[in-house]
Amino acid sequence: MVDFFGFYLPTHYTNITDEHVTVRTGVGVFDVSHMGNFRIYGDTATDTMDNILTQDIRGMRMKQLKYTHFLNEEGMIVDDMIIARLSEDHYFSVPNAAKIKLDWDHFNKYRKPGTVMENISDDYAILAVQGPKAVEVMRKATTHPCEMKFFNCDYMHFKDLDRTYLVWRSGYTGEDGFELMIPNEDAVAVWKSIFKHGEEFGIKPIGLGARDTLRMEKALLLSGQDFDFNHTSLETNVAWCVKMDHDFVGKSVLEEQQRNGIPQKFVAFQLKDRGIPRTGMEIFKDNEKVGDVTSGTMIPARKIGFGLGYVKYDLHEFGTKLDVRIKERMVPIEVVNPRA
Repeated sequence: MVDFFGFYLPTHYTNITDEHVTVRTGVGVFDVSHMGNFRIYGDTATDTMDNILTQDIRGMRMKQLKYTHFLNEEGMIVDDMIIARLSEDHYFSVPNAAKIKLDWDHFNKYRKPGTVMENISDDYAILAVQGPKAVEVMRKATTHPCEMKFFNCDYMHFKDLDRTYLVWRSGYTGEDGFELMIPNEDAVAVWKSIFKHGEEFGIKPIGLGARDTLRMEKALLLSGQDFDFNHTSLETNVAWCVKMDHDFVGKSVLEEQQRNGIPQKFVAFQLKDRGIPRTGMEIFKDNEKVGDVTSGTMIPARKIGFGLGYVKYDLHEFGTKLDVRIKERMVPIEVVNPRA
């Protein structure tokens, strides 16, 4: 158990390898109640969101989710988050735990008159049911057919509690899954219900350690580590979350990068020899430094050293051969497609 931004959270319940494999092959449950919850609504809510976020907010369907960035005026990423459009002018977002206050202040700074914002982070728990068997568990625990597509949301009625809650079909593992927005007072009962209905599928609780290895294996960005006011969205592997057809804070910096060239690009890489890459290690091409590692691990079960980081733009293509310096040893690496 560790302190994580004021929450006492488990790094693991059994071990990271077991939990990683459970989510990849079956179903696991994460308590991610340390994440925040913002409710944004009102006549100008869409105008506010459109001005702050890089995504196309006006084009969102009702009950659709979108992954988005928001930037400071220097064009650097402040944070990333998923936002849900619940109705025409009603949005629900989940900011990262480490940046709840920062994100709240940022949103308020650019909030337009007529937009109402509520920080309800202390009132809600979030349970993430993740893995290829997650949908089967949710169908047993609720009356909902769970046929909505990934990155959509709906209100689901839970049989055991006879209560209805907002549920997103999303996650941070690279697998199918659902994220449940539960009022604090019902969280334990929902947890027990999910485990009761998931018993036949081998459901297990999952800790922070596997959460990190799962997201790394699929090259999902970690706020504060893979970016921290030091990179633009165009330098990441999710530049698609920037829609340049509307004005938003920091847009002019991205336009300048498009004109003059993007200096770096975020990549996933695999070690071709023994070793584990770690944050801050340097990446080389022909003995010249060309980048830095931002995240690294040994992928459980596969026993492969795997990392994420930024390299010079012309070195980001899949198959590019580079080296990472681990202690005093140059270890060969290859840029890979984490979704292949």
